[in-house]
Amino acid sequence: MVTSLGLCACKPNVGQAPSLITDYTLLAVHGEPAESRPSTSVTYSFLLASPGGSVDNAEALWDICLTPKPPSESNSVASACTGEPDAGAGSAGQTFTATTPTKACSLFGPIAPPPAAGQPAVRPRDPDSTGGYYLPVQLWLPTATTTAISGFAMERITCNLANARADLIAEYSTRYTANNDPMIDHTDVVDASGNRFSLDAGLVPLPANTAVSIETVFADGASETFPVYSAETDSLVDQQESLRVSWFATGGSFQHDRTTVDAAPWSSSNTWTTPTDEQPYYLWLVLRDSRGGVSYKSYQIAITP
Repeated sequence: MVTSLGLCACKPNVGQAPSLITDYTLLAVHGEPAESRPSTSVTYSFLLASPGGSVDNAEALWDICLTPKPPSESNSVASACTGEPDAGAGSAGQTFTATTPTKACSLFGPIAPPPAAGQPAVRPRDPDSTGGYYLPVQLWLPTATTTAISGFAMERITCNLANARADLIAEYSTRYTANNDPMIDHTDVVDASGNRFSLDAGLVPLPANTAVSIETVFADGASETFPVYSAETDSLVDQQESLRVSWFATGGSFQHDRTTVDAAPWSSSNTWTTPTDEQPYYLWLVLRDSRGGVSYKSYQIAITP
């Protein structure tokens, strides 16, 4: 969910495919658990890619946004929450553990906060297509490159169903299960001769300038089923998560920058034309579900003659 996360990173060169990593690039910001109730603890982490592989020692500033997006703004996050975090508000580190605010469902969910004195009533937030609401958590990387890198985790918050019959609200609270991150079980590469190699087994040698198929299989339960309230039918409708893979590499080219899976079998494949230079390259797969869950894996491949 790169776009819906409001993720910003180093801009690629003009005409460069989004999947090609030639500079420090923020690929994902991740909350664990993927969905939280107000007043519960969440630990956030991030995936920073570079031409030399994943960057595991970058220090970030973190901050929770408490400003709802005004109706006049079209971005995912209020402009007041962008820019470098205040020195007293941010927390530095490779991870960030924080409590989801008690008033998260009022600020970002279906419960309208009380209006300020002399101001009109505030309209509650609309859910996304999955019935979800999200808390913006900002990440700021000031020293990774000459230009700071910033982005947001959009932590899904569990809020009570609103504007529905009492019996549906009760049923929803019984049936709804908080989102879990989808996971990648394993990833294989298949060459033109049909030979299959496991990327999870370690460094894989591949010939230069050759089209190969990369196939990633998702873990059981990666796509979950959950109820969503339909105002049109005044009922709860079961919905199944769609899954999307974003593909990245430090060389070569992918047929698709992103692939989407909406039904079983829960796997995805892409064609990668390997680089021409004979050296190690890095691949990253970022898996997201339609309720905001995210996970990722990285791999190394050696290009040979």
